[in-house]
Amino acid sequence: MNRFAIFLLALGAFVTGTAEFVVSGILELIAEDLDVSIAAAGQLVTFFSLSYAFGALFLVMLTSKFERKRVLLFAMLTFIAGNLIAFFSSYFGLLMFSRIVLAMSGGLYIVIATHYAARLAQPDKRGNAIAIVMTGFSVSLVLGVPFGTLMAAYMDWRYIYLTIAVITLVTFLLLYRFIPKLDGTEPTPWRQQLHLLRSKPLITGLLITVFWILGYTMIFAYIGPFLARLAGFSIEGISTALFVLGVFAFIGARFGGYAVDKWGPVRTIFISLLLHAAALIALSVMQGTSLGVFVILMIWGAAAWTTTPASQFYLISLRPQASETVLSFNTALMNIGMTAGAALGGVVIDNVSVLHLGWLSGMVVLIALATAIYSFTSREKQPCNYDDTLTQIACDK
Repeated sequence: MNRFAIFLLALGAFVTGTAEFVVSGILELIAEDLDVSIAAAGQLVTFFSLSYAFGALFLVMLTSKFERKRVLLFAMLTFIAGNLIAFFSSYFGLLMFSRIVLAMSGGLYIVIATHYAARLAQPDKRGNAIAIVMTGFSVSLVLGVPFGTLMAAYMDWRYIYLTIAVITLVTFLLLYRFIPKLDGTEPTPWRQQLHLLRSKPLITGLLITVFWILGYTMIFAYIGPFLARLAGFSIEGISTALFVLGVFAFIGARFGGYAVDKWGPVRTIFISLLLHAAALIALSVMQGTSLGVFVILMIWGAAAWTTTPASQFYLISLRPQASETVLSFNTALMNIGMTAGAALGGVVIDNVSVLHLGWLSGMVVLIALATAIYSFTSREKQPCNYDDTLTQIACDK
C-alpha cells in the first residue's frame, strides 16, 4: 500500500472537513456578527450540504474521463478560492456563496480521494485505506473544529478560513509532488448509474448513510447552543467538548478500518449504529452534568465515525466494478442527509427547545439501524461474486 500518498489524501480530507464542520462551533458568533438568527445561520450547513452533494455526484460524473490527479488538484485550488471568499465575507450572502464554492470543490475532492486510496491499496487493505482518508476527515473534528472555535474566541472568526487556505495550499503542493497519476474512465451514462439503484441491498445501504448522518447532523449543527443550554458551557468549554468529540471520532474512524478488515462491515455497522443511537438518547438526560456529557461525547464520536469506513466498504463491496459511482451516490446522499438534519434541527429550535435534539437524533439513528438490518438481510438472499476480492471479504464476514 502506498501509505504516504494515502496519508496526503487524508490531509486533504482534513482541510475539507475543517471547513465543513467549523461553522457548528462558531454559529452564534457568525449570527451575531452578520446580524442573522441562529436558525438562519444554521442554513450555512444546509446549503453547504446541498452543494457538497452536487459536487460529489454531478461534478464527479462530469470529470470522470479526465485524469484523476488533475481533477483532484483542480478541486483543491477551487477550495482555496472558497476559503479566501469566506475570509473577505462582510455580509451573510457572500459567506453563503463561499460555502457553496467550498462544498462543491470539497465534495469532488473527497470522492476522488477515497477512490484513489482504494485503488492505491492492496485488495485486502482497502478497508484500512478508506479508513485513513476518513480519519483525516475526522481529525478535522479533533484539531480543526475545536482549534477554529478557540481562535474565534480571541480573534475575528474569518481568520479561520485564511488559516485553512494556507494549509490547503501546502497540501496542494505535496499532492502535486507525490501522488501518482490515475487514469480517468468514460463517464457512466445516467441510465446505467440509475440501474445500479435497482439493487435492494444497495438502495438500503445508501439509506443507512442518509439516516445516520441526518441524526448526527440534527444535533451537531447546533452543538454550540445545545451544550450551552445543556450544561452551561462557555465558548472555551464548547471548544474543549468539540476536541473530546473529535479525538474519539478519530479513534472511531481508525478503529472502523481495523474492524472491517478483521470482522467485516456488517458487524461493524450494526454495533456502531446501536452505540450511536444510545449515546444520543443518553445525552438528553445529562442536563447540568459536565462529566457525564463528556463521557457521552466520547461514545458518540467513536461510534458515529466507526460507521463511516465500514459503510463505504460495504457499499463498494456491493458494486466493486462501479466503486466511484457508488461513492458518489453515497457522498451526495450523505450531504442530503446533512441538509435535512440541519433543517430539522432548526425547526426543533424554532418550535420547541434545543434540548430535544438529543433524543430526536437518537430515534433517527435507530431508523438507520433498522435500514441496515434490512440491507444485510436482502444481501444474504443474493449470490456472492467470489471473482471479486472486495465482495468475497464482505460476503465471508
